[in-house]
Amino acid sequence: MKKNIITVIALLFCGLLLAGNVNAAGGWTKIKESSGIKLYERSVPGTDLMEYIAVTTIDAKMEVIGEVLRDIPQYPKWVADCASTRLEKKYDRNTFVLYLILDPPFIEKRDIILKDEAVYDYDNGNAKINFFSTDEVKIPIDKNRTRVTVMNGLFQMEYLGRSKTKFIYKLKTDPAGNIPKKVAYAVMKNYPYNTLKKLKEFVKDSKKYSDIAKGTEEETQINARSVNEASVKKIFGDTLMRVVKDKATMAAIIAADSEGIKNIAASGGAYTTVEKTATDAFLKYIDKTLADKKIAESLKNNKKLVAEITELVQTDSEANDETVDSIVARYYR
Repeated sequence: MKKNIITVIALLFCGLLLAGNVNAAGGWTKIKESSGIKLYERSVPGTDLMEYIAVTTIDAKMEVIGEVLRDIPQYPKWVADCASTRLEKKYDRNTFVLYLILDPPFIEKRDIILKDEAVYDYDNGNAKINFFSTDEVKIPIDKNRTRVTVMNGLFQMEYLGRSKTKFIYKLKTDPAGNIPKKVAYAVMKNYPYNTLKKLKEFVKDSKKYSDIAKGTEEETQINARSVNEASVKKIFGDTLMRVVKDKATMAAIIAADSEGIKNIAASGGAYTTVEKTATDAFLKYIDKTLADKKIAESLKNNKKLVAEITELVQTDSEANDETVDSIVARYYR
C-alpha cells in the first residue's frame, strides 16, 4: 500500500514538473511561485541528481537572520521536515558542524552531518552560509534511518535595506536510500520552498534574535556602511546594475544621483528611501533607453510596471534571466 501511495505522489509531482516555466538562465525551471517565494530546479549535468533554488525577501535585518541561523536547536521550527538537530562541533560563531534528523512524508527517515561556514562580505552587502556534508564528526548510522552523504548548498543574504533582506536557499543533494531518486525528489524538491516559508514566519517573532544581534560585529559593520555614502553607492548601485542590460547607462544614472545616495545614507538605509531612490533610477533608465519618448513617458506612470521591477530586484537570482529591459518590452510590444 505504501509503495502505491509513493508511486501516485511521484506521478503527481512529475506532472507539476512538466508544467513548470523554463528559464534560459543556466537551465533552471521555475516550478513554484507562492507566498513571495520563487522555487526553481535543474538537473546536474552528467549525474542523476537535481539542484534547487528558492528565493524570497524577509522583513528583517541581515544580522538578525544570521542569529536565527546560528540557533541550531531551533532548526526544527523552520527547517522543512526536520525532526531534531544538535550542534556537534563549533570552531567559531560562523563555523560549526551539526547533525540533523529528517522525517519526510512517504519515505524513510534520513540523517545528515553538515558543516556550515558563514562569510560576511560587508563591502558588497551580502553574506553566504555554505553548508556541505562531512565525515569529520563520526556518528553511528541508525538502522532505521538512511544517511545522506552527498549534500551541499548555501543560504545567501543580500542587503536590500536596513530592514529588508533578500534570502536565497540553494540545495544540491543525493537523497540516498533504496527508493528511486525521482520518488525521493518528489518529496524533497519542496524543502527549499517550505523552509523559506517557515523561516519568514519564524523571523517575524524576532525580538529574541534582535536582542542577541545588538552589539555584534555584524550589526556594527552593517550599521557603519548603511550611513556611509560611498558604501551606499556601491551596494545600491550593484543591486540595480544586476537587473539591467545597459549597465553603462545605469552606472551614469547612479553616478549623477548624489542626492538619492545622500538620502539613503541619511535615513540609515531605510527601505522606503532605498525603494524610492531605486524607482526614480529605473524610471530615468527607461527614459534613456527607449527611443520612443512618448512610450517612455507613459510607462513612467504605470504602477504595475514599477511593481514588477521592484519585485524583480527583490527576488533576482542566478536562476532568473529576466531584466528591467525584458519587463519594459512586454508593456510596449
